[in-house]
Amino acid sequence: MKFSVMRDEIFNALQRVVNVIPQRSTFMMTQNILMFTEDNLLKLIGTDLEITLMSWAPASIKEEGSIAIPGRLIHDIVRELPNIELHFEADEQFRMKVTSDFGRYKISGVNPIEFPQRPVLGEEVQEIVIENKIFRKLIENTIFACSTDELRAALTGVFFNISAGKIEAVATDGHRLAKMGYKHDAAPKKEIMAIVPTRSLNFVLRNLDGEGSSTLHFGKKHALFELAETQLFARLIEETFVDYDRVIPKETPFEMQISAEDFYSSVKRVSLFSNPLTSQVVLNISSKHVELHAEDIDYGGEAQERIPCQFNRDDFRIAFNSRYLQDILRHISSGQLQLRFVRPDYAVLANPVETEENEEQLMLLMPVRLESE
Repeated sequence: MKFSVMRDEIFNALQRVVNVIPQRSTFMMTQNILMFTEDNLLKLIGTDLEITLMSWAPASIKEEGSIAIPGRLIHDIVRELPNIELHFEADEQFRMKVTSDFGRYKISGVNPIEFPQRPVLGEEVQEIVIENKIFRKLIENTIFACSTDELRAALTGVFFNISAGKIEAVATDGHRLAKMGYKHDAAPKKEIMAIVPTRSLNFVLRNLDGEGSSTLHFGKKHALFELAETQLFARLIEETFVDYDRVIPKETPFEMQISAEDFYSSVKRVSLFSNPLTSQVVLNISSKHVELHAEDIDYGGEAQERIPCQFNRDDFRIAFNSRYLQDILRHISSGQLQLRFVRPDYAVLANPVETEENEEQLMLLMPVRLESE
């Protein structure tokens, strides 16, 4: 194996791949990066067995071949070099020699046959092409609501439901729910329903370009995301997602409209005075104003603010966990926010008053019991 490559080209690929390598692992082979040549490109693969990420760089290939070498070591060596041409050569004992104008470096590698194979999606693979800006919005506006409780595995990822004419992403941790949907022209052969882990989606976000499109492939156990300069294989969560439509109230008699920015800013300020154990913020809503109140009895702190709103009732009192409420407000993509209520102990719906064409967004938040009750 013998090739030459510019430092910046290989470093960009190494940066994408090295982040997948686990800090610690009982399977030492995952500390390595698989390096091989194909289609006049230098290709690099890293894996933690849950995520497999491949990236590539243009290179001048003298001899084809492959080798597995310590990932962080080669990354750190290349990082410290300026943008000059680097020359790589591997021998039959899987020793890699790197030379440049500054000197030479020898790295002990291993037989690439021992490196974990890339996942196989299987025969029944569904695929869809999606605009990057839409894909990013779907992920960013739902992933925050995922659970971190490994005992509820189905809730530790984002559920994608893709059918003819619509793609929908949903996440929930039992306290809040985020749903984002887009109408689209492309249609898979049959409906796609898959739960993608949050860690995999965070890697997608890191490697997703601002413009262009990506191709999503869904198999039975794995998904493949083909991005601009990256292919990412993700093991799917093989669980049944919750019936989220069942928890969304069908009728909400009380509605409030308010500036999302003003409301968010007020919640952030008032919540600084909330009880650190409950993070409770109380809303006292009238027809023209909402009063926000938080109090920490143990330390004597208290805050109260009033901001304008429109509400179709004279008096309504409800409390929320301020952290969850801020998460919801942070991801509302509109100047005006609509909150819909049933009663003080029932799920509350939040959505932007105006959305972009073909876009749907809905948030659900469970209230908390008032501390005074």
